[in-house]
Amino acid sequence: MKKKNKKETCALRSELEIYRRQGVELRLDGQPSTPKSISKACFIAEEGTYMRDYIRNESGEVECIQFDYVTNR
Repeated sequence: MKKKNKKETCALRSELEIYRRQGVELRLDGQPSTPKSISKACFIAEEGTYMRDYIRNESGEVECIQFDYVTNR
């Protein structure tokens, strides 16, 4: 599996910081997480990748972004 480069990782972290400041909950493998932890996990994933799932409230606004590890097997 090809690792992401630092530029991609910084871009992901910046994007997630914006969501966090807007009050969007961030979760990594089912646990509350931070932009730094998520971008680091996405950078070092070797056997698979992280799939992003946007969870919306009744009004259609994103209230949580869940990152789940999936393998390529």
